[in-house]
Amino acid sequence: MKIDIKLFGQVKDYFPTQQLEFVMEKDSITVEEMKAWLTSQALCPERSRALIQDSALATDTRVLQSQEVISQGVLFVLPPVCGG
Repeated sequence: MKIDIKLFGQVKDYFPTQQLEFVMEKDSITVEEMKAWLTSQALCPERSRALIQDSALATDTRVLQSQEVISQGVLFVLPPVCGG
């Protein structure tokens, strides 16, 4: 399974590139498992953990819920935004 991951906003600051590639032997992964993997790949896992946990994961058409299963494609990591 291959998932292309695109990072946005402040999340980009914790990774060496703005795009990651996730390759896994299993057929699927949950949103929560993906967030744990992202945290483990961050340059500063301890500092990025809360931001990644608060971020939304989305496909090109919708925001995913925490227990949803991801099987392939493109995934966007969208950090929380403040302002009006």
